[in-house]
Amino acid sequence: MPADVQAQIPAPELPGGPNEREPRRPRAASEHWSIRLRDLLSTYLPLLLMLLLAALTWWLVRITPVPLAARTTELASQAPDYTLGEVELVRYRGDGSLMARIRARELRHYPVGDRVELDAAWLLADHPDGALLAQAERATVTDEGQRVRLEGDVRLSRAATPTQEAFEARTRLLEVDTESGRAWTDEPVQWTQGELRAQAAGLDYDQSGARLQLKGPVRAQLSAPPRVPR
Repeated sequence: MPADVQAQIPAPELPGGPNEREPRRPRAASEHWSIRLRDLLSTYLPLLLMLLLAALTWWLVRITPVPLAARTTELASQAPDYTLGEVELVRYRGDGSLMARIRARELRHYPVGDRVELDAAWLLADHPDGALLAQAERATVTDEGQRVRLEGDVRLSRAATPTQEAFEARTRLLEVDTESGRAWTDEPVQWTQGELRAQAAGLDYDQSGARLQLKGPVRAQLSAPPRVPR
């Protein structure tokens, strides 16, 4: 009998089998983006973590309650440490001469900034060229009495001298330097001196040399002196 003959028929290659070649370009692109992503993370991740930490610290500071002792100290610093009624303050120059005299219905001293507040203030600033007198509803004294800020229906006046007529100025706010005898304001002011009546946007008056500057716009009226009967 004829011998058995066994034929080997090669199996067809199926898709995805070991003989199929994988595309190289998609794999290279994937590896390229993976490397770039790792580089970006290694570069910017520390910065992002620092920003996150800073934001978290700011948030914790905002929500942390202030200790009661700190609040008490802050409120105490905003309150006067002593109050006096019907007071008079006097300041002298180095040679012993009078520089300024201040009176008030009530005085309040604040330790922060060594500030003094006055109600119903009256100020006399003495000067060789003539004393300045100022009155106001309120006043704030700083720089050991050298600077005075007057507020509320402020009246500034000076008596007549042998060479100059008396004057009076009215405004809502006035700064006075008691040492130099200078007074100034940027608030509207009414000025009266002799026959002169003026309204201005502000003034700057220097007692040394009696220099007056009325800030514009200025409206002035000069009345004729009364006639002397013959």
